[in-house]
Amino acid sequence: MEITLTLLILLIAIVLFATEWIRMDLVSLMVLLAVALTGLVTPEEAFSGFSNPAVITVAAMFVLGAGISYTGAVSTLGEHLIRMTGHNQTLMIAAIMGVVAFFSAFINNIGATAVLMPIVIMMARRTKLPASKLLIPLAFGSLLGGVCTLIGTPPNILINTLLQQYTGEGFRMFDFTPLGLILLACGICYMAFFGHKLLPNRKSGTLTEAYQVKEYITEVEILEGSPLHGKSISQSHLERELNMKVRALLRDRQKFPQPKRNRKLLAGDILFLEGNPEGILKVRKEKGLSIVQERDNPLPGTSDKKIVVVEASLTTTSDMVGKTLRQERFADTHGLTVLALWRSGAPVVRKIDHVILQFGDVLLLQGPEEKVRHLGQGHGFLVLGGVDPVSYRPRRAPIAIATILGVILLSVTGTTPIVIGATLGGLIMIMTRCLTVKEAYDSIDWPILMLIAGTLPLGHAMQNSGAAALLAGFIIEGVGSYGPWVVLGAVFLITFCLTEVMSHAAAAVLVAPIAYNTAMELAVSPRPFFMAVAVAASMCFMTPISHQSNALVMGPGGYKFFDYTKVGAPLNIMVWIIATLVIPLLFPF
Repeated sequence: MEITLTLLILLIAIVLFATEWIRMDLVSLMVLLAVALTGLVTPEEAFSGFSNPAVITVAAMFVLGAGISYTGAVSTLGEHLIRMTGHNQTLMIAAIMGVVAFFSAFINNIGATAVLMPIVIMMARRTKLPASKLLIPLAFGSLLGGVCTLIGTPPNILINTLLQQYTGEGFRMFDFTPLGLILLACGICYMAFFGHKLLPNRKSGTLTEAYQVKEYITEVEILEGSPLHGKSISQSHLERELNMKVRALLRDRQKFPQPKRNRKLLAGDILFLEGNPEGILKVRKEKGLSIVQERDNPLPGTSDKKIVVVEASLTTTSDMVGKTLRQERFADTHGLTVLALWRSGAPVVRKIDHVILQFGDVLLLQGPEEKVRHLGQGHGFLVLGGVDPVSYRPRRAPIAIATILGVILLSVTGTTPIVIGATLGGLIMIMTRCLTVKEAYDSIDWPILMLIAGTLPLGHAMQNSGAAALLAGFIIEGVGSYGPWVVLGAVFLITFCLTEVMSHAAAAVLVAPIAYNTAMELAVSPRPFFMAVAVAASMCFMTPISHQSNALVMGPGGYKFFDYTKVGAPLNIMVWIIATLVIPLLFPF
């Protein structure tokens, strides 16, 4: 009965994680309460995740990564290294992946991706390459780099803690490095010589040369006395001269999607026009037309020379995720107008003020340059060009670098456990003013911490009820006769399939007890199996939802969902085969 109940909760959790009907942190809280209320775990076990060393370490690593970012250490060094590649696309991809991998080995993957993304977009502009050829390599490089050290990514930290709980022994800081470097080298070769050919070649027109331009939807009202009044869509100059397509028409609260070209336009009509920002700026100057967002949120009086139009992407730390622009009074708060919105590889054909914002959304913003710069400093937005980047505290960069090196040294020498060293490092970052207390709190991805703390009790329930042993038995029954190498490959495959549809941290937590029981059934060391779970949980290349680094580059790169599958599937298969062959050589059964 307990096994059936545990497996039912596990199945429901996987479905909810995969479908995203409910936020992942709320799902994890539901899982916690489900295993507690059903008596599968004790109340102490149910809430033990919040005091788990892995959760504290992950939180501390977010703060350490933010300290490095806020001092400008990553962007300055990264820009110099990447610029050395010149105009050679192969070298550019190799350099981008190598640089982001280096930083991702020691700070959070998403932080390294976010800091380097504007630099990569600038490189694309200067070399006249579409950013779509460079941003997926950036994201994939961050994932490959994260598996190179113990602190590189949350699954590594989690698996190390769980291995210690099960066996009393854990991994050291650089135990991951030999395997990580092999996979990184293979990944760079794949992307530089073959994978980039599978990436879309989406060149766009130019508004300015400062950022990647894409097609947007903007709302335009036809004013009284407009020369368009009484003309049909085909007779108007919207498509011919402004290069703007009419995607929908709103008249007296009735919406006409994809209106026919012979439909007459009337004063008071709201048009949803699709085009690039250059076309949107032409509409601004057109007589008889008014951009609705600009009308409802007028900019303060200032000359046009001080007004910029830029793209800004929502990051994981933005408090606007899950809210609408109207709820947040965005224009009043930030003094900027949102002209249009881009999501998941396509423009949004809805009233912008009513759209619930998601992580990775790209907003087309118009406003004073100083307001745009202010928005990019600690408000959860990543400004993608158009405004010169600002290093917050460059004089404290040496302190930040020395701090993270000190944390690594303490861990390598065994002077203190990683949880103590990382927490001490985070405190030093704040005390030396590499970042403020508010910035430290804002840098922590609280949903990830809730996810880890909430799913850990399910791992306890799987172990206590015997569900983990049952699932391990199925694996051994299926492929056990072929030996531990094949069983290891099966565990790796299960993990990275799960991580494509749910959080990589949750996948690691759920597969870990199965991996341990599988090793016990085979009477071999659990270390290679735990290493396989940790690495597989971070090898999520096939979908944009599988990792936040993938989602972050989706909007700026103009990618569609299956762009990731096309280029990521061969890489996933290659990593699976190589890791299955190499892990037992480094960590014998």
